[in-house]
Amino acid sequence: MIAHKALKGEIEKVKIRMNALSVLSNQIISMALEYGEITAEKMFKIIKRAYPFHDLSEKMFYFILKQLKQQRNIWIRDNNIITKRRNSREYFLENISMIPDEKNYAAVDIASREKIGMLDESYVLNYGFEGTKLVLNGRAWKIVRKEEDKILLSPSKEIGEAPSWTGEDIPVPYEVATEVGRLRRKIRNGEKNNEYPCSETTFKKIQKLIEKQIKKGFKTPDDENITIEVDKKRIIINACFGTKVNETLGRIISAFLAQSIGESVGINIDPYRIYLETAADIPGEKIKKILFEIKPETLRYLLNTILRNSNYVRWNVIHAARKFGAIKKDFDYKKIGMKKLMTLFGKTMVLDEAIDKLIWDRMDVENTRRVLEKIQKNEIKTHIQKISPIATAGLDSIRGLMIPLRADRAILMALKKRIENTQIILVCTNCRFKWYKTVRRIKDQLRCPKCGAIKILVLKKYNKEKAELLWKKNRTPAENREVKRLHKNASLVLTYKKPAVYALMARGIGPDTAARILQKYSFEDINKSEEKQIDFLKNILKAELTYARTRGFWDK
Repeated sequence: MIAHKALKGEIEKVKIRMNALSVLSNQIISMALEYGEITAEKMFKIIKRAYPFHDLSEKMFYFILKQLKQQRNIWIRDNNIITKRRNSREYFLENISMIPDEKNYAAVDIASREKIGMLDESYVLNYGFEGTKLVLNGRAWKIVRKEEDKILLSPSKEIGEAPSWTGEDIPVPYEVATEVGRLRRKIRNGEKNNEYPCSETTFKKIQKLIEKQIKKGFKTPDDENITIEVDKKRIIINACFGTKVNETLGRIISAFLAQSIGESVGINIDPYRIYLETAADIPGEKIKKILFEIKPETLRYLLNTILRNSNYVRWNVIHAARKFGAIKKDFDYKKIGMKKLMTLFGKTMVLDEAIDKLIWDRMDVENTRRVLEKIQKNEIKTHIQKISPIATAGLDSIRGLMIPLRADRAILMALKKRIENTQIILVCTNCRFKWYKTVRRIKDQLRCPKCGAIKILVLKKYNKEKAELLWKKNRTPAENREVKRLHKNASLVLTYKKPAVYALMARGIGPDTAARILQKYSFEDINKSEEKQIDFLKNILKAELTYARTRGFWDK
């Protein structure tokens, strides 16, 4: 389609975002630093010479000046003379570029503790909540816990949303996507390819999919038809409107649905479909009703309202606040909490700028308004049907990001391998002899190599100093409680042998939790039955996940 348009001399229109307030703030502070002192009138004239600010109002200019003065980024003397401050240079050095500065989080498999990949701060801020599903490194995962510099994940059987990175795919424009729809319509009508520069093999693949759609009795989504396809909790709106229009429609529809059913709605977008996942069964008629009830002229207002109350805008707020000079580059939002930060900026130009930039970058209000008007005039027809071959092909493209999920057994074997490689210290409770091994190398029945005693305490190597408490005199109450745990540790190892070591060396599992797991089995069960061994490892993994989710509230 792009080649076809290029050959016809049709290129995408260049659009420039006007009056970007974060850029304006950046330039005001930079000019104050450059000139040392400059009149507001002269600065305003210089700024208006730049095309993106040629229609900037004097009222808005002075409003931004006032805010920057309150933030101590500049100083304004009598007669409206703007001067630099110490903060001006600090701001400039931190904000020479308008490109967002992001930290990265390591994404870690909680079972194997192996690093899967990296997640951008923008993704973690907007979507990184416990239970969120995502696709990473070709696999589906669920977020278990967010830590200081890493995100703990566990495998998920459900498809999530692929994280967004700074280098996201270039969006497919409305004009290109509708051209794809036009091609579908031509094929549906039996026309041959006389204008698109593609091979016969490629054209036949598209033709075959359309023919399959028609043969099975489904409507074909194209530039004049959209289909709403429902399968229980999955809704696929096939719409050839491009990335930004589908993003706009998808956000509004999902917000209306979420408000209606009182549950959050999962959303995934591509240039030719909107994929929604709900907690309840939603009839297609409900989606169609939303499309017909949205007033096209209120789109901008709706988006402002929806985004203002969503998590989707969080990263944009952080970025805008940094570029406004309202917060420093190294500001740690975790210290005061994102919720409080959103409240602080809730009625300021920072939030307005963040929303405006988000709409500009990710959405297309103008063409969405055009699409809605055509839908409501029936110039674009809306059809409700079951999941069709075209929708299935779209789902396959999402699943194409994933390789087949590892079986539960493989996940548990990764857990087992991690525990077996753990470095441990063994302490004889009789003669105090200590020796080191990995879990893999210990025998089923532990015995002190020095005195032959069989009550052995097992600790992670870095906890070796705890063993000294057993023989310490005049212990504190807290130390006495720890000694009881140490004796319970040794008793479990004596009773359950090597399986007790596996349980105790897992992450976040102390003697009490280990005892609850081990009491379900005997040593012979785990040693002789593969099924019991798998079940035992499942219980360890479950306890680790529980610990990861709740460790901020209790001590292991």
